[in-house]
Amino acid sequence: MTQAFMKKMAAYIHGASYSSLSEEMIRLSKLAILDTVGVALAGGREASVQKVHAVFAGRKAGGEQATVWMTDEKILLEYAALINGTATHALDYDDVAPSILAHPSAPVTAAILPFAEHAGESGEDVIVAYVIGTEVMTKLGKAMGFKHYDLGWHATSTLGTVGAAAACAYLAGFSEEQIANALAISASMSSGLQKNFGTMTKPLHAGLAAQYAIQSVLLAAEGFEANPDVFEARGFFEAFTGQETAADFQQELEGITFGGLHDYEEHGLSVKKYPCCYFMHRFISGVLEAREEVPITLETLEEIEVTVPPGGLTALIHHQPATGLQGKFSAEYACLAALKDGVVQLQSFTDEQVMRGNIQKNLFRVKAKEEAGDIRDSQEIETLPVLIKITDRAGHSVEKEILHAPGSKGKPMTVDEHRKKWVECLSYISTEKLDQRQMENAHELFEQGLGLEAFERIGEWLSGVSGFCSKENERVMP
Repeated sequence: MTQAFMKKMAAYIHGASYSSLSEEMIRLSKLAILDTVGVALAGGREASVQKVHAVFAGRKAGGEQATVWMTDEKILLEYAALINGTATHALDYDDVAPSILAHPSAPVTAAILPFAEHAGESGEDVIVAYVIGTEVMTKLGKAMGFKHYDLGWHATSTLGTVGAAAACAYLAGFSEEQIANALAISASMSSGLQKNFGTMTKPLHAGLAAQYAIQSVLLAAEGFEANPDVFEARGFFEAFTGQETAADFQQELEGITFGGLHDYEEHGLSVKKYPCCYFMHRFISGVLEAREEVPITLETLEEIEVTVPPGGLTALIHHQPATGLQGKFSAEYACLAALKDGVVQLQSFTDEQVMRGNIQKNLFRVKAKEEAGDIRDSQEIETLPVLIKITDRAGHSVEKEILHAPGSKGKPMTVDEHRKKWVECLSYISTEKLDQRQMENAHELFEQGLGLEAFERIGEWLSGVSGFCSKENERVMP
């Protein structure tokens, strides 16, 4: 039954090539890789990354090695992937695929860059691997639907482990049989619970997905065995969706094709403008727009009403946030910070900012609710509007309807906006403002990334990136 899906997937991975990619897919992939590395460099300042680094950076003896981007250290490649991967998601500033409620670029990029670096792979190889990893991850997620997410799994980690393994299996030059084995191993290593949102463990999920993907491929290279029927009865789909069985997915799997129009070409990839949960981006945008139209301030605020599509509050579990991490998953804090400051940026999510007295005492004024019903069509997440109504104590009000988040397919970021985000992230590494030479270097690294396909060895570009962090700024690791 579904073993045909594994064969179809393995054949796609084995036969993929740079020449088969469209110009648009290449462009999207390079921007996504750049965005992911940028947010990882900024994420290196976070306590979660520093703690993972403290535990695993000493794993240097023997084996293949790769770079920790934030420090220019060479350590065992799977631990480099773990540290880099945790950093990609530490700020919750990495991109999103709304169709599967996951962050695809974080685990995939964190796995393929160390793997490609140690293997001496080219920029073209990395781009192909990125496309493979995110396409496999997206197709798996669409087949499973939102039931997976509704049960409390963190799809970035569960789907990301398999997607990243697919990408690394391509880089390893595996046969179709080896690819199937690597994917089957990775399916048993998939994990990650939403209950840990708002804690250090959420970004750890992305790091573990990257690490486990590499380890799955290394094991498969040694002939380690797994069951190629992992997507059949009592396998991956059934285990991660509760009561449904593999037979329920047969029609969806039979309809999935690989190698044609890629999901990102058709539906786009949502790049984050704000460093927090993507579910909050449209109403942050709405509050910022309303703030420009009417003179309502935090001091005159009576109430902010937020109405979102069904399921739109699922991840927003912190109603009285006390830390920066919790603030990233708090509708209440996001609305008040946007109203108070007129901007939502990296500095908005420190513990000190979240605990401001005038913010804390007004959290109760934000009322967030979901529309009734269920969303089964993934596209509804991006097409159903978010509604914002802000009222002041004098009875004045303003209402906004937000259809598209900044950075989504409906409102994509320009290359210049990508560049500004890259520079913002690299500027965040240091506690001091970048001087002119450092700023020029940051811009040059971005331009090099736009031409990633020109590098015969991806390690050349990564060397410049890690060198920027370790030599031109304060070291972000202890």
